[in-house]
Amino acid sequence: MKKQQSAVGSRQSAGRSRAFDPTDIFAALNAARVNYLVFGGLAVVLYGVGRVTWDVDVIVHLTASNVKRLAQALKRIGFSPRVPADPSGLADPRMRQAWIEKKHMKVYSFIDNQVPPRNIDVMIRPPKNFKGLYHRRKIVKVNGVSVPLVPVHALIGLKKAAGRPQDIQDIEDLRLLGFS
Repeated sequence: MKKQQSAVGSRQSAGRSRAFDPTDIFAALNAARVNYLVFGGLAVVLYGVGRVTWDVDVIVHLTASNVKRLAQALKRIGFSPRVPADPSGLADPRMRQAWIEKKHMKVYSFIDNQVPPRNIDVMIRPPKNFKGLYHRRKIVKVNGVSVPLVPVHALIGLKKAAGRPQDIQDIEDLRLLGFS
C-alpha cells in the first residue's frame, strides 16, 4: 500500500496549513467497538489510488446500540451533529426515510470545530447486506490504527450508483490498479 500521505492534504486557514488526518476518528470508533466500514474517497485512497479527500464517509450498522456507541465516540473527540437532529434517529428506519423525503438528506454528518473543520458522513440509506459486507471487509493500517474498508467490489458499486464525475474517475483509477 502507498504511504498514507496520499490520503492527506493540507488546507490553508488563517495563514496556517493543516493536514487532514482521520487516525483519531478510527481509533475512537475502534475503541468504542463501533461496527463501521469506510467507503467513499478515503476508501479509494486506502485501496491505493493517489488522490486527496477531506472527509470520512462511513457505512454504519444502524442498530440502536451501535449508533449510540458511534455518537458517544465522536462526541468524546469533539464531533457534534451538523444538523439539529438527534443521531439516535439513524437507528430508526422511519426517521431515516423522513430525513430522505423531507430534508433530502443523503448522509448524516458530524463535524468538529478544528480549523479547518473535519466531516464524518454516515450513509443513511446503507446497503441492505451490511453484515455480509462487514464480514468481507478489508482491514488496512493507517498510522498503526486498523481501518475497516468496504470490499472493493461494493465500493465500485457504490461509486457507480453515485455516478458523479469524481466517482467515475475513482472507478477508472481502481480498475487501473487491477480492481474490477
